[in-house]
Amino acid sequence: MKTGDSSRAKYIYIFFAIFFIILFLRIFYLQIFQKKFFQELAQNQYYRIIPLSGKRGTIFDSKGRILATEISTHSIFADPSLIQNKELTAKLLSEVLNIPEDAIFKKISRKKRFVWLTRKISLVEKEKIKNLKLKGISSLRENKRFYPQETLASTILGVTDIDNKGLDGLELYYDNYLRGKDGLVSVLQDSASREVILTPQIITPQEGRDIVLTIDSQLQYWVESYLEETMKKFSAKEGSVVIMNARTGEIMALADYPNFNPNSLKEFSPELMRNKAVCDMFEPGSVFKIVTLVAALEENKFFDNRIIFCENGSYKIPGATLHDYHPYGSLTYRQIFAKSSNIGVGKIAATLGSQRYYIYMKKLGFGEKTGIDLPGEIRGNVKPLNTWSKTSFYMIPIGQEVGVNLIQLSRAFAAVANDGYLVKPHVLKSVYSQGLFKEIPIERKKIISTANAQHAASVLEDVVNDGTGKLAYIEGEKIGGKTGTAQTYDPTIHRYSPTKFRASFVGFIASIEPPIVIAVSIFEPKASHFGGVVSAPLFKKIAEKTIKYIRADNTVINDNNTEKNNANQQAKAL
Repeated sequence: MKTGDSSRAKYIYIFFAIFFIILFLRIFYLQIFQKKFFQELAQNQYYRIIPLSGKRGTIFDSKGRILATEISTHSIFADPSLIQNKELTAKLLSEVLNIPEDAIFKKISRKKRFVWLTRKISLVEKEKIKNLKLKGISSLRENKRFYPQETLASTILGVTDIDNKGLDGLELYYDNYLRGKDGLVSVLQDSASREVILTPQIITPQEGRDIVLTIDSQLQYWVESYLEETMKKFSAKEGSVVIMNARTGEIMALADYPNFNPNSLKEFSPELMRNKAVCDMFEPGSVFKIVTLVAALEENKFFDNRIIFCENGSYKIPGATLHDYHPYGSLTYRQIFAKSSNIGVGKIAATLGSQRYYIYMKKLGFGEKTGIDLPGEIRGNVKPLNTWSKTSFYMIPIGQEVGVNLIQLSRAFAAVANDGYLVKPHVLKSVYSQGLFKEIPIERKKIISTANAQHAASVLEDVVNDGTGKLAYIEGEKIGGKTGTAQTYDPTIHRYSPTKFRASFVGFIASIEPPIVIAVSIFEPKASHFGGVVSAPLFKKIAEKTIKYIRADNTVINDNNTEKNNANQQAKAL
């Protein structure tokens, strides 16, 4: 070999030697120092992390009937990195899902491995998408909130969002109990995007807790049905009814009209979700006379047969004139409440003084939240004493210049019906979690002496037996209550409206155990606007059903207890 050829060969050998050394070093660097990076890169081409939502807890009524639960549904997602023809994919999906093509195109153009396209669709829609065989498009099972009773108790239950998080009602108030904890799963997809395999890399979602309510679905159904009948009969705008266990504060039914179907949320205005019995404040009218009754009894200012002259229907007070709907001459204290004389009540309240009267308003819970476990409760409006005018002391005792909600009125009447205890209204009865059971404690405090509470109850029974609440009377039963007919303030004319009224009746059933309070309030009824004509008959319908239902229920309980006692005695004998 010539010297020149030998020299060239040596340079070639050196070149290749250096090349392979550099290549080796590069491979060594990538294998050792960049190993994790390339492993993640390779893994990301075939693996995706997909969220798994934890199942939301079930809501039961007091008898174990399901009010809210979860059903299985399907959601569609995309891996934009696997979609080659994004325009065509967007076009085909738009036709099936009825979603604008540009909205889908925008989603699948993102630089992500996981994008939701649509959530919680039907099996039919899911199968249509599957049949398109689009690369990078897959489905996943999800849970959807479902209300099997549809509109029943809708303003109590509330709604959830697309991720099953509570938005309103009990779904919001007890979201921390009901909401499950989300999990994650790693999904392996083949290179052709033909199949999805769940890998062992998973964080298991946790189920939320189940809750049991004090609401009885049967009572709730009757209340909603009768309320709707009354609303249509009087062409009223809005209405609410509350049934409360006077001893415990348990809400057995709470109905609002109009209501909505939480399964078809898009069809209804958010305004319909408002729980009017809790969230709406109004001037109560004569039902507020319960404050004067209780205060006068507690302060020894009430005398059954003492006579008060009611001025034949017109009485001049500072800054205004007080009127009775029917002109009365002389009435006894008991008759004043039975006939609902504004003038008589005003004169009785005057014997108390404004400071003592104010104390009893607060004692009965007005001007403060009841603490009911529903969102949006208003405090009401009880004016501070230093803002009262000379007229206020006569107007407030007859239910003007004061704001309340229906739950507050229910609680005040319960204090009379349960021998003087102010209860805390509530709708949650118990909580279940992984075999553990938690009962919600009853909260109440003594505010009226037992004797005076029973005395007040007997006066309110006169209202039903021989007064303005006659249409609430039920033969053979002890029913007490108070009617209320209140003009509503019209901000457009800056005074009380001559045509818009709120008709109310709040009463109790004393002849069953436990005693039950039923509160009715109807806003803007037509044809008639009197509480005794509009709301008292609705009270009666609901009360008749409630009495039969509770007595039948108590009979079953007593029979079961008798059987258990007999069985125990037989066992002891053996």
